Amino acid sequence: MIILFVCAGNIMRSVMAESVLEARSREMLQGYSGILTAESCGLKAEPGSPPHREALRALENIGVPPCASSSSIADDAMMDRAALALTMTRQQCYVLADRFPANREKCYSLVEVNGAIEMLLEERGIEPGAGAPELDARGPDPAELSRRLENAVTAIREIPREKVRQIPGVKMDTRELMTHFAPCFYQASGIHDPLSGTPEDMARCAELVDREVTALVGGLLALALH
Repeated sequence: MIILFVCAGNIMRSVMAESVLEARSREMLQGYSGILTAESCGLKAEPGSPPHREALRALENIGVPPCASSSSIADDAMMDRAALALTMTRQQCYVLADRFPANREKCYSLVEVNGAIEMLLEERGIEPGAGAPELDARGPDPAELSRRLENAVTAIREIPREKVRQIPGVKMDTRELMTHFAPCFYQASGIHDPLSGTPEDMARCAELVDREVTALVGGLLALALH
């Protein structure tokens, strides 16, 4: 199963997310790691550009090896093979969904999809912060685990969009959040471009990406194994 990460230029945030998913999948899924993989692309990318050197440095600082990729523009083939297409901000999600209407149901922001996973975990009586169960010899075989992960993604996509929790831990819908907390909602609901910021901004971006992608992998695995 492929998770597609999307940002603007595909040289920073989406590269970080792709790299983190590959690393955390190896850790959590162990010998099953090839079942859950990542790709990345950009909405306005210059094809063939290498990852930004500061993004690579930020990945090194959190102990994540960079993926071997260069920038590419989101296209129909990528969207077709992805189980989920996750943007870094809500606005990017709107743009992606409008550009690829046939795959609109796959499009979420990274923070938003973790809100959807949290809803499903709560519905099933699984503590959202409990972490993913460990895989061992008693677990499902690779084909069964793959099927269960696909079922988890299907469950996410079946939640009515107006009911998806926009920020994990915040039980307010988009209208309430925009009415009462618009500036805070904008900041908390996305991982924003650190390109014009300081090295500290880049480091914080990598930490946020790591947190959200690690939660994504753990949440999908928890849904699949409970």
